Amino acid sequence: MSKKLLKMEKRMSREEISEKLSRIAEGVENGEVKLSSGNDSVNLHPGENPEFELEVEEENDGDISLEIEIEWNPEKEKREDIEIG
Repeated sequence: MSKKLLKMEKRMSREEISEKLSRIAEGVENGEVKLSSGNDSVNLHPGENPEFELEVEEENDGDISLEIEIEWNPEKEKREDIEIG
């Protein structure tokens, strides 16, 4: 079962969206993404090789959606760093 850590949904200009995506991309590159919305905030530390998913969909009502997902497992990242003898 998943747990939502943060959610935000609102209309913005293309410039505002581009700025947010650029800041997220910069954070991914640097290994730390800080996000906040209202009183909620989360600091993320993507692993070295997260999974990247891009999906474009045409909804039944004619809307087009672009979904970007970056997924990693912090526990697996920790285990991968273990060296044996």
